[in-house]
This record gives sequence, C-alpha cells and structure tokens, in this order.
Amino acid sequence: MTVANLTKDPIAKKPGENDNPLGLKGVDHIEFLVDNADEWSAYHESKLGMYRRAYGDPSTGLKGRKAFVVGQGRVNFLFAEPAGSGPEADAIRAHIAKHGNGVKDVAFRVKDVAASLAAASKAGAKVVRSLDSKDGFTGGSIAAYGDTIHTFISRTNHAQFAPNYVNMPGGVEEGEIQFMMIDHIVANVEHMNDWVEYYHRVFGFDETRHFDINTGKSALMSKVVGPTEGYVKLPINEPSSENSQIQEFLNEYKGPGVQHIALLTNDIIQTVGEMRNRGMNFLDVPDTYYELMPGRVGEIKENIEPLKKLRILVDRDRADGYLLQLFSQPIFDRPTLFYEVIQRRGNSDGFGEGNFTALFEAIEREQAKRGTL
Repeated sequence: MTVANLTKDPIAKKPGENDNPLGLKGVDHIEFLVDNADEWSAYHESKLGMYRRAYGDPSTGLKGRKAFVVGQGRVNFLFAEPAGSGPEADAIRAHIAKHGNGVKDVAFRVKDVAASLAAASKAGAKVVRSLDSKDGFTGGSIAAYGDTIHTFISRTNHAQFAPNYVNMPGGVEEGEIQFMMIDHIVANVEHMNDWVEYYHRVFGFDETRHFDINTGKSALMSKVVGPTEGYVKLPINEPSSENSQIQEFLNEYKGPGVQHIALLTNDIIQTVGEMRNRGMNFLDVPDTYYELMPGRVGEIKENIEPLKKLRILVDRDRADGYLLQLFSQPIFDRPTLFYEVIQRRGNSDGFGEGNFTALFEAIEREQAKRGTL
C-alpha cells in the first residue's frame, strides 16, 4: 500500500484576503433525512449515548416534517422524516428515495446570516434557501456537493433550537460515552479538486493535506480543507479506481455526500468500551497491528492491552502529539455513512495517516463480503 502525504498548502491566500469571509463561528448541527426520525434518534441514544434535546412536527408548527434533535456536548444531530403532504414532505421523501438515509445539511453558526449569504453568493455559491428570520432565529442556505447544503444560522433566542421546535428534558450527560464536539466531516465526491477550490473561494478555507492512497486492490485521493482557526476540518475524497470504497459510496448513495463524521472524545477507551457494550459495531483490526504498533508510534500514555481488546487504532502524527481512533460499521441500510470516534493527545492535528493500511484493508474486507471489491 502506498500513501503520499502532501502537507504544504498548495492554495495560498493572496495578501489581504479574508481568512473568514462568511463569518463562520463553528458547526451548529448536522441534519439527517431518514425514514424514521424517532427510531434513529433512539438508536443514537442507545448506541452513542446521546440525549433528546428538541422535537417538532406539524402539531408544533413545522410544515411537512417530524424531527428530533439529539446530542451530547457540542454535538447536535437533527433527524427528520416526512410528515403529511406538501413541498417539504415531498422533498424529504424524494431525498430518501434517491439516497437512502443520510446527511442533508451541515449547518454552521455565523456572525451575520445576511452577510454570509451575500458573500457566498458573490463568490459563486448558489443560495437555495433565502434569508428567513423568526423568533430570534435567522437562517439561510447554500448548495454544496451533491444534494448536500450548508445552512448559516444565528440566534438571539438561545433557549430554543429553532422556531416550531420544542425543548425536551434530555438527561444528565454524565455517562461513560463522552463526546465533546465534531472533529471533522468527510465528503465523498466525484471531482475533488472542484470542491477544494469551492471551499477556498466561498469559505476562505485552506487546503492543509493531500493523500493519494493505493492498497493494491483499490485507490482513492483525499484533500483536507478547513479554516485557519481549525474549528472544523473537511476532508474531501474522490475515487481513483472503479472498485474504490469511495466509488461504492457514490454508487450506493447515488451521488456525492457525507461519508463519515468524526466525534471527538477525551477518553476513547471508556467511550468505545461502553459503545461496544451497547452493541455498536466497529471495523475489525488484526492482532498483527498491535504487534507492530509500539515500534511505529513510540511511547504513549495508554496501555496496549485495552487498545487491543477494543481494537482502537493509534497514530503519531507529530513528535509532540498522537491520535487514537476507531471507525464504525455503516450506520444505515446502505453501505454509506459511518462514524469515527477520535481522541487527540498533545498537538495532534492529523487524520491517522499511519493507520490507513489497517483501516482501508478492513473496509476492503467488508466490501468483499458485499461483492463490490
């Protein structure tokens, strides 16, 4: 297997160019369109230790949808299903019919929604939901890869998720599964460079890494974009072989979309241990990985035995930092979206490049079972 890693930024900002032209402050939430919002919210409560934070349906004033917001820490997932008739319900049904369950919206908090929409439009982005303000909530959306969108959000009423959503009691977030925030969100697309350029032109994001991965059985390319502040990282993948896992995603999802979401924890051993106890399925890793690990990553704080027992991967991406990570099996019926659990030590800022061999061979084993490799 070969992995080429280019860390130099090939897209340099011009003197005086704005690092944050849209006034982004961070990820607000991720919206999934699904066949059963209640069921998938319950799944995330059960398997990922999340809590219900809000809900809405036609009885609360929502049009065409029934939705639940679940989350933990600064992670908020919105699961929506169609309800009744009308344009919104029809659009959700069409999205699910085409893509299956999956991510529709990666929403960002911004300083000024009107200014963000205007700047994005001027930079060539397509506005798909115009500016709307109600009850202290302002939003508007632009198109991204495939049928995915980015909604820009600002709130002056911080007691409510959004208009026509009702708060839910949730629970005390003191369980053994601990998620702090979203670390990165990975997209699978057909034309990677087009979207790298899009995020630079519209969002002011830099390209920070470039991977060219070839396992001998399949191949893909990936570039990472993100803001200078580092509050979110967006790796973008494209296939470079017909049987690539990225091509399988594009075939199954019927186009570009969010491949996986990485959730940051401060204790991956405790978190993954509890997730496994709750029945969460992860990719398998061979014993040989752990035999070679000490020589590859050097001294770490964790004991190897619990890492081996839980099949957690480790990669030293800097002299003063390393990361621990593990990847779930696909969440929905189609082999599309999955989750990553990640913990960073020291000044780690990578994505597990040293684990790519183990990771992609594990994914290829699953592809072989499905007959797509």
